[in-house]
Amino acid sequence: MNADSKVSLRDAFGEIVMQLAVDDPRLIVLDADLSQSTRTAVFRDKYPDRYLNVGIAEQNMVSVAAGIALGGGVPLVNTFAAFLTRRAADQIAMSVAYPNLDVKFFGFHAGVNLGEDGATQQSVEDLGIMRVIPGIRVYSPCDARDLSWSMRKAINSHGPTYVRLARFPSPAVLGAEDSTLGFRVLRRGEGSIVLTTGTLASEVLDAAEHLAGEGVELTVIGVRQIKPLELELVEQLGVRAASFAVVEEHNVHGGLADAASELLDRCNVPHRIERIGIPDRFGESGSPRALLEHLGLAGDALISRLQQWDRSNKGHVDVSM
Repeated sequence: MNADSKVSLRDAFGEIVMQLAVDDPRLIVLDADLSQSTRTAVFRDKYPDRYLNVGIAEQNMVSVAAGIALGGGVPLVNTFAAFLTRRAADQIAMSVAYPNLDVKFFGFHAGVNLGEDGATQQSVEDLGIMRVIPGIRVYSPCDARDLSWSMRKAINSHGPTYVRLARFPSPAVLGAEDSTLGFRVLRRGEGSIVLTTGTLASEVLDAAEHLAGEGVELTVIGVRQIKPLELELVEQLGVRAASFAVVEEHNVHGGLADAASELLDRCNVPHRIERIGIPDRFGESGSPRALLEHLGLAGDALISRLQQWDRSNKGHVDVSM
């Protein structure tokens, strides 16, 4: 990984919004008193007539956004993922998704990014909450490039969307194969397949590169569009018998692992999934890095989990037997 290419998704978000606003006067930014954290203060200063700070009132913010959408605007709703998806879930479902309004939701500091603030601020279930609400497209970009792709897809597609963002700078992940699809092959190896999403992709790539030195060649696929998953992903996983791992900074229930399993079910593909995520529990207070390592999602802990899984996987490739 090139440390010089590190950028936080929230910083990239602020820049991309400014780029999109020039050509699309329909865009209206809504904040819940977090313009510094969501990097929309520059937009506020440049376009004060297209910016609303509703205060610490996330449910009301979603209702206001619904009204803006009914009036022909395209509201971009921004706040921490935990406050948006848990606190305003009913308004998102009933006021936006049910009438299929063109509202774009951005959940900042998702996963355990808010480390020391503890479980109440951390969002380890946001993908699951948003994914099961009918009609909402869900994106989880791996880096700033993916975020630009996701935001442009969201703006150009009518209807509600949710984009998950991280707080801290992370490396750009350069793929072995570029793609216009909702996933990218980040590393192609001759061995087992690992799916990942969000900025955790850089950790998975680091682990894969370390394991390559020990003779374990993993293929790593970064999934930036969680819902809908595209049929082309089935071809990457294998149509006869799919055995793969999913690494995600999310509860092992409801996120990418479940989405991939559901896709393979629809395609009648037998499959076995190793879920490497956050157990069925809330987060806890601690530095984000320490939490990721404690949860087995970074550093030596992730390397060990992937190594153990790869060893067991080699004896169970054909799950149809």
